[in-house]
Formats: sequence, structure tokens, C-alpha cells
Amino acid sequence: MLFKNSNKCLSSSPNLIFDEACIDITNLLNETASVLGQYSECHNCDFQNLTTLEPHKNTSIVVNTRYPLELFFVADAKKQCSVKKLLYEHYRYGWNITEKCSNLYIKEPADSAYLPILTAFIVLFCFGTLWYMVKCIYKNSGRLRGLVSWNAEIESDLGGSSAGTPLVIERTPSIRKHPHRIKSIDVFRGFCIMIMIFVNYGGGKYWFFSHSVWNGLTVADLVFPWFLWLMGVSFAVSLQAKLRRAVPRRQLVIGVMRRSFILILLGIIINSNQNLQTIGSLRFPGVLQRIGVCYFIVGMLEIIFTKRSEVESVSCIYDVAVAWPQWLCVTVLVVIHTCVTFLGDVPGCGRGYLGPGGLDDNGRFYNCTGGVAGYIDRQVFGEHMHKNPVCKKLYEIDVYFDPEGILGTLTSVLTVYFGVQAGRTLNTYQNVKAKVIRWVVWGSLAGLLGGALCEFKQNDGLIPLNKQLWSLSFALVLSGMAFIIQAFLFVLVDILRKWGGRPFFYPGMNSLFLYVGHELFKDTFPFAWTPTSETHGAYLLMNLWGTAVWVAIAIFLYKRNVFFAL
Repeated sequence: MLFKNSNKCLSSSPNLIFDEACIDITNLLNETASVLGQYSECHNCDFQNLTTLEPHKNTSIVVNTRYPLELFFVADAKKQCSVKKLLYEHYRYGWNITEKCSNLYIKEPADSAYLPILTAFIVLFCFGTLWYMVKCIYKNSGRLRGLVSWNAEIESDLGGSSAGTPLVIERTPSIRKHPHRIKSIDVFRGFCIMIMIFVNYGGGKYWFFSHSVWNGLTVADLVFPWFLWLMGVSFAVSLQAKLRRAVPRRQLVIGVMRRSFILILLGIIINSNQNLQTIGSLRFPGVLQRIGVCYFIVGMLEIIFTKRSEVESVSCIYDVAVAWPQWLCVTVLVVIHTCVTFLGDVPGCGRGYLGPGGLDDNGRFYNCTGGVAGYIDRQVFGEHMHKNPVCKKLYEIDVYFDPEGILGTLTSVLTVYFGVQAGRTLNTYQNVKAKVIRWVVWGSLAGLLGGALCEFKQNDGLIPLNKQLWSLSFALVLSGMAFIIQAFLFVLVDILRKWGGRPFFYPGMNSLFLYVGHELFKDTFPFAWTPTSETHGAYLLMNLWGTAVWVAIAIFLYKRNVFFAL
């Protein structure tokens, strides 16, 4: 639970860790008062008793600063003086319980918790600027050497000495690696894997670099769906190239089955590295497992229905019309997901519940975490699933819930297939403007539809944005964002060539290797260590360093022409 029964704030200089603050509470009434509180992030949760104070007594409590906190006291069986405030890390606050409502006030301020982020941004910006300047000097040095050589030739023609070592040594130009790849896809993928590594390593312990407790979006919620979307784009481009080379479909099917099996196997191996005690505690679902299943489903659909013959596009919707069997199958999966979600009757929970259970809805659905999605996973996997979901602390749930469960895989297929559609558009239309406009239209329509389903609010919408459940609105909104981002990067990187995509380009070329590697070595030096102080600054430095090491490894592999692929 986020409310801690700790006496550390009773000290004049408490040893607070990240996201903690102290509140000194003084009861100035002539009667006993009970102080109750709850965080605004906890949707429709009952208030919890934080402390009980006798007349003219005082105490101190530790609270979490991630979410706004609402406090009130009860005296003479009456609720009084409700105060709601977003507190700051390591601050010490005061609150006087009086007949007249008084607000929380600051007794001892502290340094901003976001100062480490600003410092890191300035350092990275300065480093990037310096690196860019060095590259510009290096590129122009060839011109300078050429100018010097040209002057030397003039001097020679005028009778000057030409003896000695030549000023310019001609080198054989290096062959550009993978010249036919669409660089913006690798840049986008590299950005996703870098953020994924940073988030998985802790994200500096900031709440917005952690997954949403339940509904809503944070930075951490973005990268996995984008990664799936990009997998769809890459598969569509790769499949079209293989069909042009007349690769037998049987061989393509075997390739998809082999890659899917390896991804699922790698995912289980990674799960076995997470402090596994017994085989009974091994988690079966996971990120790579979901990638493998989605890859298999989408891959089989595309191999079966995609035609080998190339037809000149004569219609503005040709790229959609030519894939109507695939879209029909994907739509059926989405309909199944929606019907099961809202019509499935869960024992003790009823139909259509989409909440985290526990304290949610005043505890009415205490053991119903995830609704029918969580129920199906618990029946199929038993104990072989995630035992510490993100919502466990805030909502105080007692049941298991896995964010990579079975039902959410169906809407994940939709996310992948949106990527396939983007790749098909890329293959079908030769005009850059036609590609970009279609991507922007797809992105806008998907995003608006997803926003309409969640009614453009975090909670209480028809289908809330929820990464844990991979809700339909979540799949639509994140796919829409991916379309827009890819359109922007395609123009910037591949067409206008205003940016080379560095440093994101390098991790994008070896994304699977980096993902598996960072999971296997996440708790080992030099990628991580135990900080001497539990502060945002200490964790941010460690997590940025761990991410930077993997980027350096990606650059090293790229320079050595080493690329890992299934």
C-alpha cells in the first residue's frame, strides 16, 4: 500500500526516499479527530484512516507524492475540512485541525524532484551539439584537405617543390550498409527500444516513466504498441520483396512458424531469469510471447491471402480493398474480443467490468482485477503469470493479473495489422505525397475513433485507454500515433534527409538483440548497481548510463557489420 505506517517523519531530518514527503498534523480541537486520505489516481476508492489524534496532540505521517492527495478529518462523527493537493517530494508540510478549515502549508521546502531531468537534458543537449560540431568539422576537413591539395598543385605548376608525402590519401569509398532499407523505420524502432530499455531499467523512478496504474497513458505505455506496429510494417515490406523473388509460400510459412516459436521460447527463457524459485512460479505470458503469437497470426494471414502479382494502383483505396480478406479476419478477432469483454459473465463480478479490482469502486469488485480478461488468464495459467502488477500497491489487490494475457492478444493483432497496412501503403503507391497523406488519414481516423470510444477522458468512458487490458481504444489511439510519427520520420529522414536518425538508428538495426540482452543483464554491472542513495537523481544517472551502454553496443555491432535476426 502507498500509505506507510512509518515513524521516519517524526525525525527532524527524516531519511526519505524518492516520491515521499512528510505532513505534520496538529489537532487543535478539544476532541479526538481521525484523519483520512486517498490518492486521486485511485478511482472511486474508499478513504483510509491515516492517523487518530487526541485533543491538542500532533504527529507526522509519510505520504507519496506521485498523485494528488485528498485529506479530511472526522470529529464528532462528522466529515470536515476536505483538502486536495499535489505534494512535492521531500517537502515537509503542516496541517492544523481546527474548527475553521485550514490548508496544507509548507514548513520545509526541498530541491525540485525534476531538477535531475533538467540537468540530464542540458548535458545530453550539450553533448549532442558538440558531437554535431565535430561531425561538421570532420566532413568539411575533406574539403579543406582538397583545398590544400589544390593549392599545392598550383604551387607545383608555378615551380614549387612537389617532393614529399602527398597531402591527400585517396581511400576506397565504403559501401553503405543496407542501402535499400527504409531508414525511418529503423529510426522509429530504435527510439522505441531505447525508451523501452530506459523504462525497464527504472526510468529514474519517475511516475511518467512507469506504466499507468490502470487507465490512462504514460511514456512507458507507448513503446510496446509502437514496436508491434513497426513489426507489421517491416513484415509487409519484407513479404512483398520475397513474393517478388518467387519464394515458395511453404517456405514463408515455415519461416513464420520458426520465428514465432523462437520468440516465444526466448520470452519464457527471459521470464525464468526473473528470480525464479520453482518451476511453479515461472511466468508463461510475456512481451516476446505476445510478439511471437501476433507475428504468427498476422504472418499466416498475409502469406495466405497476399497476391504475388503486382497491379498498378487505379484507386485511392486499392491498398485497403486488396486486403479485404485479412481485414475481415482481423475484424472478427476484434469483435470476439469485444463480445467476450462485455458479455462474458465472471463469477462474483458480473459482466463488463474493466477495473483493477481491489479498492476500486469502493471494493465492490475486490477479486475481479481485469474483469473477464483477468479471469480467463487465471483459469488458464493459474500461478504462471505476473504476480506483482502495477496496480497492486495503489488498489491493494490480492489476485494475479498479467498485462500480456490471452484476451489482449486479439487487439494486439489489430495493432500489428495497422502496421501491415502502413507497409502495404508504402509498397503500393510510388508517390511520396500519396503515402504520407494516407498515413496521416489512417492515423487521424484511428486516433479519433479510439478517443471517441474512451470519450476523451481517463476514467468512466465506454472503453477506457488501458495498456494492461490492451483495450480497443488503446490499440486504436496508439496505432494512430504511430501512423503520424512514421509519416513525419519518413519525410524527415528518407525524403528530405535533414536528419540521419542517430543515435536511434543503431539500436533499431539490432533491436531484438538489445531487448533480450538488456533483460538478461538488467541487474548486473555495468548496466545497473545499487545506488548509495534512493533519489531520483541517483536512479536517473544509473538508468541513463545503462541505456547508453546498450546504445554503444549497438553502434559497435553496426560498425562491425554484425546484425542479429531470426
